[in-house]
Amino acid sequence: MKPRNRIFLDEKISIGKIIKIKDKQAHYLINVLRCKINEKILIFNDGEWLAEIVNVRSKAIELSIEEKTRDLLKQRSIKLYFSPLKRNPNEILIQKCTEIGVNIFQPIAMEHTNISKINVDRLKLISLEAIEQSEQLTIPNISQTIGFKEFLKQIKNDEIIIACTVKCKNMSIGQIIKENFNKDISILIGPEGDFSKLELDNIKSHKNIIEASLGENILKGETASIVASALVKDSLSQC
Repeated sequence: MKPRNRIFLDEKISIGKIIKIKDKQAHYLINVLRCKINEKILIFNDGEWLAEIVNVRSKAIELSIEEKTRDLLKQRSIKLYFSPLKRNPNEILIQKCTEIGVNIFQPIAMEHTNISKINVDRLKLISLEAIEQSEQLTIPNISQTIGFKEFLKQIKNDEIIIACTVKCKNMSIGQIIKENFNKDISILIGPEGDFSKLELDNIKSHKNIIEASLGENILKGETASIVASALVKDSLSQC
């Protein structure tokens, strides 16, 4: 029977190793998940491991690593550039896009961005919980906010950025990926007030940025990010 609980451990793991967990993570396992002695649990970090709980104390828990159940396989990276939103929409964006398979998040402060400062530590915790829930192995990278000019400077030669703009009606994400499958694929989502005229001019003139449509409806920032991420993930899996 598959273990009911799965957690991330930020330390080197090997078969036969006894790992002692303390503080917040121990509290979570003991008081929230109600883990007991002899219970099996999955640990992930550089792969996935099966462990058995061998000791439970009031503020600590000990695990014995039994076997490796999955190797960490190389996967296509999906990077999401997005305009920061208010707290709850930001958290929904990170949670759902992580579940889908986005593993790099880069916030960009644009001309119509209302909030540029984000709580990166809080968002990293939410992404970690999403990784645990969705049974993935790679922890996403979430960076501090940069400006639009800095974003343009950071674009790599082998990167294709799919910019989801309101006025684009023709080009589909699937078509773009099919024509650029050997490139690194990224997504660019603008603020809820849309890109400014200068930003749109930069998007249209940059050789590594291609506009795409998400349909006729006007979507909120978090919704657009989720839809675009799902379309990119699905298109990559079919190529």
